[in-house]
Amino acid sequence: MENTTQNKIHLKPMTLVGIKARTSNREEMSGNGKIASLWQRFWEEGILSQIQSRSNLSEFIVTYTDFESDENGEYTILIGACVDAVDVLPHHLTSVTIPASDYIQVPTPWGPIAEIGIETWKAIWSEEKFKKNRSYKADLEVYGANAKDPNHSQFDIYLGIL
Repeated sequence: MENTTQNKIHLKPMTLVGIKARTSNREEMSGNGKIASLWQRFWEEGILSQIQSRSNLSEFIVTYTDFESDENGEYTILIGACVDAVDVLPHHLTSVTIPASDYIQVPTPWGPIAEIGIETWKAIWSEEKFKKNRSYKADLEVYGANAKDPNHSQFDIYLGIL
């Protein structure tokens, strides 16, 4: 991960609403994963537009929670948005509350959105400095103004730390 800087940051508690799945990196790398189809569903069904009370209308967030162990175990992924309040949710949407915590902010490089995320995650998994103090409570991907063009995007990954 050349030319990237990592900042420690404290994020306040947040509630996210979206769609979720349970998977593991082993399943994802074997071709039997659920993340690609979850993304497809997110875009095809217009999930973002179905989320009420969004805190930031130009941003969507992915969170990884409920870790079985570390990056080698199962986890839950939710693709959605941060909300100010949770009203009655349609049956296909769910919510999760992320507690206040410290994170290491890792920006991705610019590039095709489908490639830069996995490239950055592979670098995170292989670098010892990112393995230290990981909490495995919640990790986030925040897609903002720089992630509007799927062929030329940049977003930030937030690694939960102790």
